[in-house]
Amino acid sequence: MLSLLHRHILKEILVATGLAMGLFIFVLLIGNALRDVAELVVAGKLDFWVFIKVLGLFIPYVASFALPLGMLTGTLIALGRLSSQREITAMKSAGLSLYQIAAPVFLIAFVGMAAAVLINLHYAPQSRVERKALMAEALTDNPVGFIEERRFIYDFPGYVIYMGGREGSVMKDFWIWELDEQRRAKLFLRAAEGILGYDEVNKDLILTLKDGTAEQRDSENPEAFGDNMPDSLFFGELPIALPLDQLFGDGDQKRKLRNKEMTFAQLMDLRQGELEKEAASGEPMSEARLRLQVHIQKNFALAFSVFSLAVFGVPLAIQVGRKETYANLGIALVIAMTYYFLIIMVSWLEDIPSLRPDLLIWLPNLIFQGVGFWMIYRASRH
Repeated sequence: MLSLLHRHILKEILVATGLAMGLFIFVLLIGNALRDVAELVVAGKLDFWVFIKVLGLFIPYVASFALPLGMLTGTLIALGRLSSQREITAMKSAGLSLYQIAAPVFLIAFVGMAAAVLINLHYAPQSRVERKALMAEALTDNPVGFIEERRFIYDFPGYVIYMGGREGSVMKDFWIWELDEQRRAKLFLRAAEGILGYDEVNKDLILTLKDGTAEQRDSENPEAFGDNMPDSLFFGELPIALPLDQLFGDGDQKRKLRNKEMTFAQLMDLRQGELEKEAASGEPMSEARLRLQVHIQKNFALAFSVFSLAVFGVPLAIQVGRKETYANLGIALVIAMTYYFLIIMVSWLEDIPSLRPDLLIWLPNLIFQGVGFWMIYRASRH
């Protein structure tokens, strides 16, 4: 009888968790796609099949957030429905303790936690690198199509570009503003035509302007003209390098990968290098190693949140006893937002090494697990 009841609970949790994870993956996937690549597809800058591949490479990234959310929501929906229909009461009457009833939830949460570790520390950073490489490759295959006619282009940091029209591969009537750190125009270029190419060595787009003028503004106050007109000069041909690494994020393929783009093995190699530097210099923990350790521990902590949120959700679902999906979904979002806000608060302490934020990052998990097991203990006594 116990085996039959456990299979029944396991089936309810699996179905609810699977559906919830699918919903969150879809929502997060669409949100990231609309933010990062949908405009490129609509504007004709990316091929549709490239867009589909990019969506696929987004899945490991969004799955790292969908796993804990889906586990929590699935637990609330499945156990909430069982509680509202008095099935939990019937199981207790049959001799099952609350821990036995929750055992299938803990089993699924443990498997999900192990999957989240693999995703957070291997597949998600790997997919981020592959996604940037795929988008850069698609752009270099068709660099001319990236700049639209009669539209201001703000995609390249430090530049505003406008093109009046095109004749085949030759683009006409270029207006380019080079901006300073305060986004003021320090240099204005206008050219009759331009040709866009790709530098495979430096991974840059090369925009070669022809037959134009350049106006150099005052570096102290570019927006003040007064009696001093900008210095102008004519040029026959002027190349401008537009780096792709800035276009598709902060990662820099020519220097080094960001922490978010490194797998666990790469992160540990980098940490070992920082340890060797500290040993040679005799200095305490460096800021670089602290940030690295915070990043590593955060990935583990976020993976462990699959289990922590499930533990917290078990007694909450039984006590609230709501079978409405939308109500459980709302409760899950509030709980998840609280958890992630605590993670963010700990991240603010990265500049204070004495507080060891790389260890404090586990505090939200300890809080949710502690409260969860305490609630289970109290519920099992009634």
